[in-house]
Amino acid sequence: MSSSTPTTRSRTSLFLSYRDSRTRSTRFSRPRHRPAYDDLDPLDDEHQGLISSSPSHVAVDVNELPPQWVDLADQVEDLLVDAQSKIVSLDKLHSKHILPGFSDRTQEEREIEALTTSVTKDFRRCHFLIQKIGSFQPHTFPPDPQSSRNELHTAKNVQRGLAAKLQDLSATFRKKQRVYMEKLQGQATKNQDLLVASGAISLKGSEGLSAVDDDIQAATHTRNQSMSLVHADPSAELRARDRELTEIAKSIATLAELFKDLSVLVIDQGTLLDSVEYNIERTAVDLEESVKELKVATK
Repeated sequence: MSSSTPTTRSRTSLFLSYRDSRTRSTRFSRPRHRPAYDDLDPLDDEHQGLISSSPSHVAVDVNELPPQWVDLADQVEDLLVDAQSKIVSLDKLHSKHILPGFSDRTQEEREIEALTTSVTKDFRRCHFLIQKIGSFQPHTFPPDPQSSRNELHTAKNVQRGLAAKLQDLSATFRKKQRVYMEKLQGQATKNQDLLVASGAISLKGSEGLSAVDDDIQAATHTRNQSMSLVHADPSAELRARDRELTEIAKSIATLAELFKDLSVLVIDQGTLLDSVEYNIERTAVDLEESVKELKVATK
C-alpha cells in the first residue's frame, strides 16, 4: 500500500506575530483560604473541575505591551541627548583650538576628530531608527482594522516629530562645523550662520535647503583652496591643516545629505502645520465678520 504525505501549511510565523503583539497571562488567582482535607466531600471532589466557577478564581489580564516602535523612539531620544552633550564638548575644543599658540596640538586635533565622527555616527544611527519606525506594520489579534490604522498614524506622527528634531540638531551642528572651518581659515563668517550655529534661529523649508547647498559649496571651496596651498608649500603644518579641513568638509557633506533625506518627512509635517494654521486664521477672520454682522443685525 502506498501512503501519500498530506499537504500542510505552517502558521507559526503568524502565531508568533500575534503573540508578540498581544501578550496575555494564562495564570489564574487562587483563593487564599483552602479548606482542610477532612472538610471536603469526596463525592464533590470527584466531580470538581480543574478551574472553579466561583468568583474567587479570576483571570489575570496583563496589559497590552507597547508596540516595538516605542522602543525605537526611546533609542532615538537617548541618542539625541548624547549627541547634544558631545556637541557641547566639541564646542569647547573648537574654541580652545583656534586660539593662537606654539605648542603641539596633535592630541587636540585627534579629540576633535573623534568627537566629530562620534556625533556623525549618532546622527546616522538616529536616521536608521527613524526609518524603521516608518516601516512599522501593526499586528493585532483579533484583527482590528481601526486600531491598526490609529496605531499606524501614531507611529507616523512620532516619526515626523523625531525627524524634525534630528534635522534641527544636525543643521545646527553642520553650521558649527562651517563656522569652525572658516575660523581656521581666517575667513569672515555670516551673521546668519552664527545665529544658526548658536541655536538662536533655525532655517526651515526652502531656506534650509538653500543653506545646505551653500554649506556644501563653501566646504568644497575651502577644501580646494587648502589643496592648492599644500601643493605650493607641502610643509608638515599645512598638511595637518589640510587633513583637518578635509575631515570637516566630509562631515558637512554627510550632514547635508542627512538633512535632505529628512526633509521629505519634515516638509510634509510643515505643510500639514501650515494648513492647520491657515484654517485657524480663516476661522478667526470668519468669527470677526460674524460678530460684525450680528452687531449690525441687532441695531
